[in-house]
Amino acid sequence: RQHRRALVRSPAASTSADDLARPVLRSHGRSNPAFQIGAKTVSVDTAPPMAKHTLFTGSTAAWTAAGLGLAFAAHRLKRDLDTPGRPWKDGKTVGREYDAWTEEKILEHYWGEHIHLGYYSDDDLAKGAGTLLGCKVKDFIEAKLDFCDEMLAWSECPDKPAKVLDVGCGIGGTSRHLAKTFGSGTQVTGITLSPKQVERATELAKEQNLPNASFRVMNALEMEFPADTFDLVWAC
Repeated sequence: RQHRRALVRSPAASTSADDLARPVLRSHGRSNPAFQIGAKTVSVDTAPPMAKHTLFTGSTAAWTAAGLGLAFAAHRLKRDLDTPGRPWKDGKTVGREYDAWTEEKILEHYWGEHIHLGYYSDDDLAKGAGTLLGCKVKDFIEAKLDFCDEMLAWSECPDKPAKVLDVGCGIGGTSRHLAKTFGSGTQVTGITLSPKQVERATELAKEQNLPNASFRVMNALEMEFPADTFDLVWAC
C-alpha cells in the first residue's frame, strides 16, 4: 500500500468571489482565513503490475491472416452475387444472349439439339449414369431424346395431334423430335425470343427433311396465336 496526502476543505464560513480570487496556499501569498489546509492520510491500493503480452506471435499472426483472407473472400463473394451476370436492359436482352450462344455453337456441340435434361432409368442410375464417371453408361444426347418420350407418355396427349406448340424451343431439338414422332399429319411450331435460334432451328429442320416443323420469334408472354389454336403445348 502507498500513502498519499490529499487536500480537504475544513468546514468554514461561506466565501465570496474575492475570496476565491485570492491565493490559498501560503507559498502563493497571504492565506485566505476561510480555507485551511489539512493533511489526511488516505489508503490507496496500488494496481498490480501489468502483465507483459506479446501482441503478435506466430500463431496469432496466422489466425489474423486467415481471418482477413476469409473476410476478403466473403466480400468478393457478396459483390459477385450482387452483380447481375446478365442484367435486364430491355425486352430483347435475353434474345440477344441466346443469339450469342447459338452463334458460338458451344452448347450445340456438347449438348446436342436439346439443351435440357435427360432421362435415366433406375438401373442406369445404379450404374452411375448422369454423372461424370458414369458418362459411358448411357449416351447423354440419347438420354435427352428419352426424356422427351417419357414426358410425352406422361402427358397422355392424343396420338396424332393436329397442331403442337413448343414454347421456348431453343434450336428446335424437341420440336423436330415431336414432328418425327407424330408424322407429317402434325404441324409443330416452335417459338423463341432469339432470331438466331429460329434461323438455326429452320436450317436443321430442312437438313432433316421435316417440313412439318416451323419456327417463329415470339415472346411467350405476348403470343399472337388465337385461342384454342393448338392441341398440345410443350414447355419443357
